[in-house]
Amino acid sequence: MKRRFSSAELFELRNYIPINAVIKDLLLMESKTIDGYFRFLCPVCNEFQTATKVSTNLARCFCCQKNFNAIDLVMIVKNMGFVDSVSFLKDVLERRGKTKEWLGQVNQ
Repeated sequence: MKRRFSSAELFELRNYIPINAVIKDLLLMESKTIDGYFRFLCPVCNEFQTATKVSTNLARCFCCQKNFNAIDLVMIVKNMGFVDSVSFLKDVLERRGKTKEWLGQVNQ
């Protein structure tokens, strides 16, 4: 049986777990701050020509022109399908809680 997720659930996962935390703390992707900007090693082309935008909670690689949200990154880095990636992120939210304190901690 296929698992279905509501649009509200998917919105929550894409927007409530800070993209920088997904990259650095959850997926343990290689990352660094260059000239004050958070950069990560693109999982598609292995370049550091990347950036994240906190206001939209998205990541982008300017080399391969790919945009990523939290679900996309989990799918690529962990080599998981969509359903497993969403379940992984839902577990993260449940374990960490949907608290502003946690979200504030991971954004620092």
